[in-house]
Amino acid sequence: MFQYNFSVKDLEYYLLLLTRIASFMFSAPFFSMNNVPRRVKAGLSVFLAFLVYITVVPHPVLEYTTVVGYAILVIKETFCGLSIGFCANLALYVLQFAGSNIDRDIGLAMVSIFDPMTRQQTGFTGSLYQYAFMLILMLTNLHHYVLRAFFESFTLIPTGRVVIPADGLVYTVTGYIMDSFIIAFRIYLPIYATMLLLNSILGILAKVAPQMNMFSVGVQLKIFVGFAALIATASLIPIMGDFISGEMKRMITNVIEVLSSG
Repeated sequence: MFQYNFSVKDLEYYLLLLTRIASFMFSAPFFSMNNVPRRVKAGLSVFLAFLVYITVVPHPVLEYTTVVGYAILVIKETFCGLSIGFCANLALYVLQFAGSNIDRDIGLAMVSIFDPMTRQQTGFTGSLYQYAFMLILMLTNLHHYVLRAFFESFTLIPTGRVVIPADGLVYTVTGYIMDSFIIAFRIYLPIYATMLLLNSILGILAKVAPQMNMFSVGVQLKIFVGFAALIATASLIPIMGDFISGEMKRMITNVIEVLSSG
């Protein structure tokens, strides 16, 4: 006969696991998309928490005395899951930033589409790059790496023993935000060089033939040349996806190391 004892301590430990995993699902790339049903997120969180519960042994002893102490542990686990997921999701904001700059140069800044992932009005090029990266993410099984890296956090950062090093997290996040401008400009550079060359040609034509209406001609040329440049640089999307995925892996690793060293 199968017998299994499940005490209150085990339930408290499992709830902390579920808190960290559910927080990660709320902020991580792919898993946090709004078009993913909430029942799927909740069921996957419960299932993954059960897997972690039966694989991470022995279970660490929770150190708290009152209900307030346990509430503090819940807040720390929530912060840990949100930090790892949010820092992994920062790579997608780089694509949105690069896409908004491209739209501004091409002349599509006033064009916005409804993004079902974020349920917000976003630019055309940013959404194009973001969906292309999500497809590359699925094809290369990067979501498996994200989950494995997150599961490693339970070994490096035991449940109930999360320490929040504010200085280390601020330094890591701000450093990546500074690097993100360089990353976005690298993505934006081919379109920027094309539009700079086109603006120079239009400026020369405006001096040579002042009777031509360069405003009406320039708007149409920018859209035409901009789309041609996007098509010409479409072959660079896999390279860009590989670079962004590498940055995502580096960010997840740095955040887990900072939290584990705290």
